[in-house]
Amino acid sequence: MLRGRSQILRRVRLTLAAAAAVVFVVPASARHDGGVAHLGLSMLPPAALQLDGVPIIAQALADDIEPYGEFYPTRFIGWHPIEQDMLILRRSGNINQLFLLTDPLAKPVQLTRGKEPIRDAMFEPKRGSYILFARDNGGDEATQIYRLDPKTHEEKQLTANGELHAIGPWNSARDKVILTSSPLDRAGKREQAVLDIFAINPLQPEARFKLASLVGAGWSVMKWLDRENRLIVRESLSEVKSLVWSLDLASGKKTKLDDALALDELDTSERWVYRRMLDDDFVRLSRTDLRTGEREWITKKFPHDVDTWSVSRTNGRIAVLVNVNGLAQLKLFAEDLTALPAPAVPSGLITSVAWHRNGRDLALTIESADSPGEVFSMDVDTGQLLRWTQHPAVAEVDRPFAEAETIAWRSFDGLAITGLIHRPPPAIAKRFPGKRPVIINVHGGPTAQSRPGFRGRSNFWINERGIVMIYPNIRGSSGFGKKFREADNGRRREDSVKDIGALLDWIQTQPDLDPSRVALMGGSYGGYVVLAASAKYASRIAAAYSSVGISHFVSFLENTETYRRDLRRSEYGDERDPEMRRFLDAISPLTHADKIRLPLLVSQGKNDPRVNYTESEQIVKKVRANGTPVWYVLAEDEGHGFAKRANQDFQFATTTTFFDKYLLRKSNGSTK
Repeated sequence: MLRGRSQILRRVRLTLAAAAAVVFVVPASARHDGGVAHLGLSMLPPAALQLDGVPIIAQALADDIEPYGEFYPTRFIGWHPIEQDMLILRRSGNINQLFLLTDPLAKPVQLTRGKEPIRDAMFEPKRGSYILFARDNGGDEATQIYRLDPKTHEEKQLTANGELHAIGPWNSARDKVILTSSPLDRAGKREQAVLDIFAINPLQPEARFKLASLVGAGWSVMKWLDRENRLIVRESLSEVKSLVWSLDLASGKKTKLDDALALDELDTSERWVYRRMLDDDFVRLSRTDLRTGEREWITKKFPHDVDTWSVSRTNGRIAVLVNVNGLAQLKLFAEDLTALPAPAVPSGLITSVAWHRNGRDLALTIESADSPGEVFSMDVDTGQLLRWTQHPAVAEVDRPFAEAETIAWRSFDGLAITGLIHRPPPAIAKRFPGKRPVIINVHGGPTAQSRPGFRGRSNFWINERGIVMIYPNIRGSSGFGKKFREADNGRRREDSVKDIGALLDWIQTQPDLDPSRVALMGGSYGGYVVLAASAKYASRIAAAYSSVGISHFVSFLENTETYRRDLRRSEYGDERDPEMRRFLDAISPLTHADKIRLPLLVSQGKNDPRVNYTESEQIVKKVRANGTPVWYVLAEDEGHGFAKRANQDFQFATTTTFFDKYLLRKSNGSTK
């Protein structure tokens, strides 16, 4: 903990509370461009936020930003098993809630109204008579399972608090479902992870019975073959590799389904296990016959990674999303793997596909630079496309939003690195003459990928501040083949940071970009890259923002939750090995914190089970010792990122104030 932090936070609270009752004048040195008022009230933080070193945030700024937070991304959850109704997730008030759609463009019926966001949900698979959904508390990921009556909206918690739960596959009669449970270890002292597997009738949850226990991290249940008294289970060996086993419940014996390494699996039929598997340099979709063990390739001829897929239980049709230069192309196949014509879909990034039980209607979620995400359905027999959701127009937002352009540069070793750039659209850019400041936003993962989609509140920075946003896909990112994804493994971890250095070189060559006004931001692993680059390239970076970032790999691995620690070791290295421990210490930003002499903003969820909040606290303390300005936002009711609207609003207003102060202003005080 920071020395004296509680006293500092109390003083900040008192200062903000007093400021709320009076009008204050923003000093000339703190005035911003982009229409922010020079006179106004302070923005009070939500009660769960603790602030350290954060100045008063002008309410006028919050008012300017507010319309950019009024977009409600929609996520498709599932079809009703009989009716053509949909479950969707959409924000209501402060958090994401579950809604029911009974017809295209009908008014969504809100089903849940709890204080914490819904994470996932599914209909009971026979008649849709109830819904199962998952919800945690304050982002702690101790997920609990609830049963919901879709008519009365009555909720019943089915699981005990204090453990991580997940719903697995149903039995053949579809009246019982697999429930898995993992003990949590907030102190990070438990070395061995355990997965307990139960069978449960959601209508009689007290009568659950244990089927098996699996020792180790990364286990999940794919298929419950109850008539054969066995389970098909997956063992994740790393973020990109897993094995499939047949578990005999009577003897406890495990038998490999095959020896091939896969990324993930999804079984949707009595006969097949469908798997994304590494084949040469790409992730392709295959299926394995449960009876014979024979494997067939579905996307063998496509030199691209598979994102996701859906298989119809009715007729075996397969819908696949293939990652082509960051966009998702839809491919359709019959059960015999004959290619089917794919009807045209609206432009944008397709993020999900799901067959209705009729094997004809396919649900799609599509987002774009201008749309936060809408749900469509497609009749693949006729090609008819129906829009199910329509985001309401948002007033007082400067349109259009910037489309993504692909950029490329060569890194220190000649490796080609790509990214996405969002420049202010021409109609808006004329308000911002001269070279423009840049924010580089680094994704987490590390095997995630920045893709062209909706940028949310970041559109405020582009349209109201004239900032250029760059989203790099540094080595280790997915979507570019196995060799690229593994190019940061082991002792090559810092090479991904050098890719940012090469991007800084590229920015210097661009006539419209200002290399003296470049900021970094990123979350989780992206937060590590931001901190490491801030130490390595401090003289070339104006400001940096790390959210839930890793500051020291050893303490991160020692304090992350037990159920995920071994999987993280497979990515970063095993800190128990003395040689690897020395290496991890040597490359960690905390070790080089004395070199971070640029303004730093840090945000963190106190309940984060992945990156413990102490990762943020220790970097804040050490960088502040340099005499460097450090702003710190800690949310008592959040986990790995901020999920609640009020917290997000204050976080973004703080970040905007931070960039206004340290990125936009040139040495003469001008922001033009």
